Amino acid sequence: MVVRQEEEQAGKRVNLPAVFRRHGLLARVLITMLTLVALVVAPLSPVSAWAEGTDDQNGSSATADAGDTSDTSNGDGADADSGDRSKQSLTIEQSTAVVTDTSGFHLKVMVANNSDKPTVSGTLEVSTNALLTFISRADIQSWAEGTAPIPTPNEIGHVTVPAIPAGGTVTVNLDVASDRPALQVIETWGPKPLLLSYIVNDQILVNLTSFLTRSPDGLNTAQTPAMGLTVAMPLTSDNWQVNATAVNNLVTDNTGTGDAKQGTATSSGKPGTITNGKGENKDEKDTSTSSQLITLSEQDETAAQALAQALNRHRKLQVVADPVYLKASDIDPDVAGVMQPADFDITTYSALDSGKSYAKAGVTDDQWSADQSQTLYADEEGEDTQSAAKTSTYAWQGNAGWSLDALTKASEQGYSTVIADASFDSEQSDTVHTGTYVVNTDAGDVTVLKEQAELGKLAQGQPTSKDANGEASDAGRLARLLAQSAFYQMEQPYTSRNLLMTFSRDSSAVWIDQVMGALEQASWLNLTDLETMAKAEPYSVSDTVNLDDSGKSQVSAARTALKQLAGSRQDIMRLAGAVLKHSVDSDDVSSVDISALDPQALARQDAAATAASNGDPTSWVASLLAAHDSMALRALSGSQQTDTGQRMTVATRALADTLLGKVSITPSESVSVFSESAKMPVTVSNKLPYAVSVKVNSITDSMQIVTSRTTDIEIPANGEAQVSFTIRVSTSGSTVAHVSLADRNGQAFGNVQNTAITSVMRISDMSGFIIIGFAVLLGIVGLWRQFNRKKDPDE
Repeated sequence: MVVRQEEEQAGKRVNLPAVFRRHGLLARVLITMLTLVALVVAPLSPVSAWAEGTDDQNGSSATADAGDTSDTSNGDGADADSGDRSKQSLTIEQSTAVVTDTSGFHLKVMVANNSDKPTVSGTLEVSTNALLTFISRADIQSWAEGTAPIPTPNEIGHVTVPAIPAGGTVTVNLDVASDRPALQVIETWGPKPLLLSYIVNDQILVNLTSFLTRSPDGLNTAQTPAMGLTVAMPLTSDNWQVNATAVNNLVTDNTGTGDAKQGTATSSGKPGTITNGKGENKDEKDTSTSSQLITLSEQDETAAQALAQALNRHRKLQVVADPVYLKASDIDPDVAGVMQPADFDITTYSALDSGKSYAKAGVTDDQWSADQSQTLYADEEGEDTQSAAKTSTYAWQGNAGWSLDALTKASEQGYSTVIADASFDSEQSDTVHTGTYVVNTDAGDVTVLKEQAELGKLAQGQPTSKDANGEASDAGRLARLLAQSAFYQMEQPYTSRNLLMTFSRDSSAVWIDQVMGALEQASWLNLTDLETMAKAEPYSVSDTVNLDDSGKSQVSAARTALKQLAGSRQDIMRLAGAVLKHSVDSDDVSSVDISALDPQALARQDAAATAASNGDPTSWVASLLAAHDSMALRALSGSQQTDTGQRMTVATRALADTLLGKVSITPSESVSVFSESAKMPVTVSNKLPYAVSVKVNSITDSMQIVTSRTTDIEIPANGEAQVSFTIRVSTSGSTVAHVSLADRNGQAFGNVQNTAITSVMRISDMSGFIIIGFAVLLGIVGLWRQFNRKKDPDE
């Protein structure tokens, strides 16, 4: 049943609470009578009205614009059941989200002909049911999916749709003034069913269901308390990229004053090479920007400025900012609090339950603690430590759910309040309730702010179901969002509740403007802040978590990234401990507070100057690890997109390869051997700002032409050194000597140089001639005796 009973109180119409709607014989009788009335007037539906050729009785204004061929994602309506009927589609491009007594109603619809045949001129009919108010979640969802048998006898307006070529689209506009009967007939506030029908030759080719939400403004209805709604947004990004030039400045003695090209650090396939990503060969705005180690993409920097303007227009939006993003984007919005640095994924961290793996990858707990987040924010704002402690901190959910272990870890890290999606509580209640929970953990109580499922999906640009074709566009999702929020308020109008709705990490400024602008007009909502919601009476206080793991996250990507990050960090430590002449081990590095080092600033320093100052590579190695760990932190963010994680892991691999590749064997010419032994010179180059001590190995493909196997060599900083291998030959011929580098532990690294060796044996002194002459004489004597000796008579 889909009609809500109404009642008069003091001359005003009041929508009764759910507890009265569900009980009583009188209520059932009234509902039945209203349904019968709706069925009787059903012949006045928009389909029949058009068939009878009625004119627009509402004084609506309609225009049609031809469009280009395009691909639409929404499906067909229930009546598109045969032939080319299933090949037309409707998409709502604009719609009045909140209809008031002065707003009127505007609708912009794209009509697409996806068939291979043109369609003739037709009509788009728009209608509603002014008497109906949804009484259950199932009803409103069924209407969104086009399966609810709800009549829509009240025509709002219609507009002519011109002929559409095969594969083409047209856009039509419908404008209805606020004083027209089509809107005046709606005398009760709340969500109403909206039906869009595309009709050609008196046949419906496609239907599309959506919603029209009438506000209480201007209606003779009793005012009920507004429902609390907190709208929050994580201000962060996953579009990080590594500046290849800045990496080389950090590794070598390049001051970075030349023309820099910013791009993604990637492995070129050659050890020790970092190349700029394709499409990024653009001049930078200034030297400071070009020397930043990790930056946002140009597109993301532009989006950040647009976001800042949108956030300034909507002060009720609760911004939870990533301090790392704030520093990179150079924006300064008003924030409700700060989140974990670089949007670190705490939930996946707990799901993997392997803190040692994160430490090996270069991510320690100190890097993403609440204290660190406050400190970074204070540094960005130019505040002192005491001011930083006053900034609220919130832990935002990552790719896994907030398990009890995850909440415990968040509390240990200083986060007393976390933001959770709808999976936090799998219980399905009859009506919505305040999304505040308190969970008792071993590390203290944690306040969980749970998002309302349907509102969250819609705000994050997702339809409530794959069959809700009307929600295939932003305008369609916005219409459903406002209708859903109104429905929730009408469920229990006198019960105090505070719901949470969040935007996604990549919500655009345009979408935020649309949603917040509509919510600010919704008089049935009271937009509250996060602090108010956190202090609200909790819906549940427990020491357990009823987590819905039906959408269990895939942590395999994080596990793979950890292995790759651990490998690249291990190679950097191998360089420090077994390649540099003055070795640096983990104990030496631990004496330097890596988390306090700013990799962005380090990338602007001259590494050679650091080397010359004290000759101790400890600080330099620590700066390399700080750069690596900064990339690793971003690679393990809570975003569901994996391309950033892959970019960061590739960049850390490129950093390690670049460091090891700075020590290389200089190509040499082939060697010719004209005696039993010879020398093969090998030149080793070191482009690092510190001296190195390594092993040089050589091996040939031949057993007759061999070289000495291993020799040690020391190469000064930014210099070269030469070592010689002894070649021994036992016959003429040729082979190839494979010369490679190894650290002091014997583990190979860097390039392999192949040197051709050719052996030509020749007489080199008088003793050789004497031996050859004696051999020839013996041969001649032997032959003479063979032919001139006398045979024995017995033979």
